[in-house]
Amino acid sequence: MLEYAAGLLEWIPVWPLPSGHLAGVPGMYLAREGLEPKAAVSALLTSSLLTLMLRGWLNYVDPTIGGLIVAGLSFIGLLAVAFLRWGLLAVEEGRKPDAMDGFVSGFAQGVSSIGFGGSGLSLALLTSSGVSIRGAIAISSVASLPPALIQLITEFPSPLWVLYLLEGLIAVILLSRLRVRPSTFGFLASMTLLVNMYQVKFIGEHVRHYQALAEEISSFVRKYGAIGLFAAMVLQAVISPIPADAVLVAAGALGMSPVEVGIYGGMGIAVGSVINYFIARAVGKRILEYYIREDLLKKVYVWFDRWGGWLVFITRLIPFLPLDVTSYVAGAVGMNFLVFVLANVLAIVPRATFFGLVGARLAEGDWTLLAVSVVMLLVGAYFFSRQVIKGGERADK
Repeated sequence: MLEYAAGLLEWIPVWPLPSGHLAGVPGMYLAREGLEPKAAVSALLTSSLLTLMLRGWLNYVDPTIGGLIVAGLSFIGLLAVAFLRWGLLAVEEGRKPDAMDGFVSGFAQGVSSIGFGGSGLSLALLTSSGVSIRGAIAISSVASLPPALIQLITEFPSPLWVLYLLEGLIAVILLSRLRVRPSTFGFLASMTLLVNMYQVKFIGEHVRHYQALAEEISSFVRKYGAIGLFAAMVLQAVISPIPADAVLVAAGALGMSPVEVGIYGGMGIAVGSVINYFIARAVGKRILEYYIREDLLKKVYVWFDRWGGWLVFITRLIPFLPLDVTSYVAGAVGMNFLVFVLANVLAIVPRATFFGLVGARLAEGDWTLLAVSVVMLLVGAYFFSRQVIKGGERADK
């Protein structure tokens, strides 16, 4: 039944297959209202490059990864709404889309070619940052052209395509006549995508796929030893959805000494983090400078220049905290590279050693170390949050 409504679901993506991309095209008729040419070019180029790489070159389709991307970007949409309402963004609500918005829309549409996402995700992200609903529909439709073209090339022609176009037109007409604040619509759309139960169910059904991938990595480590662990951690840091800590625990459980896990696994993570740092250095700074108010951004730069090394060190040292996020933020704000590398290495080797020890203990049936570390982390998080709350109350007074 969902397949027959794919044209509507392209704008509210709860359907995991990219069958409704054609439905994103009807919104092109809104572009006649004066869409910024730079926005259209940016959207088309970004979407084309990603679509060609993912579907044309790699021929990669993975709705599970697509679902995870939708969840992550939906959360970013919610943060954007909060920042916009708090006056932290340098953009105004109800504005027309520009080149940066074209990039955001093109990214959402290009990635959607692997499954999930699409016009609905693009619309949610753009309106969350203040773009008018009609402008967001127009630029999303421009960005939907490359995935739609891939659909026409790779799929056998179907009578349903006419239905998709009709349903997409109905969705566009209804959405373009909404009379609500863009950020309100963005919040509702992002929240809908984030808690999409069909998406959650679909991801849950494919957890075994990633368990198999984890087993392949473990087999790779078992076969090639320390060098295999180093290579696995570099790949994990850049492209793999499996948490780094899980791979380190697996290496320890396979018989590698905690010291070996710490040195080879830690250095592999460090190399992957450097790659992530330069990715963010290339594109992240421009995004921050576009969206964040200049006065606030200057404070962030000063704060990171003064305390960035300690922030990287602490977040790397604490078990279970995500590693990649810190690397991306450090690169985006232009943190001193040598300080980043030094803080990264000094903290990541002890962390990797710890998880190697956890794996060795788990292999012996001893869960004590893992349980104690989880309890200590939760207690620390509780007291830290209490201090933050108290600090906020003192500031209000």
